[in-house]
Amino acid sequence: MRRLLHLSLGTLTFGTLAFGTLAFGTLAFGTLALGTACSPAAPTLTTSELQIHGMVCASCSEAITHALQKQDGVESVVVDHVTGKAVIRHDPARVQRDALVHAVTALGYTVAP
Repeated sequence: MRRLLHLSLGTLTFGTLAFGTLAFGTLAFGTLALGTACSPAAPTLTTSELQIHGMVCASCSEAITHALQKQDGVESVVVDHVTGKAVIRHDPARVQRDALVHAVTALGYTVAP
C-alpha cells in the first residue's frame, strides 16, 4: 500500500500520480517552495506538408499514410490523393522532414521540394 502523506525533516511529499510519485518541494520555516512534478515534458509537435506526385487512387494514399505512420515520432497523418497533399503532425526531435520525404519516395512517389 502506498503512503498518501509523508512528512519528514522538512520535505513534504503528497500522494501519487498514475505514473509515479508527485513531490511538491521543501517545506521550510512556514513556506512551501513548489518544485516540478517528475514527468516528461510533452513533445513539441510540428506540422509538415508534403506535395506528392504520382498518387492516382485511394490505395496510393493508404500506402503513403501507412509508411508515414510507421515513422517514429509521427502523431497523425492525413493524405489526400486528389490534391496530392500529405499533412503530417510529428515530433521534429524524433523525425525530420527529410525522413518523411524518404518514406514517401521509397514507395516510388516524388515529393516537391
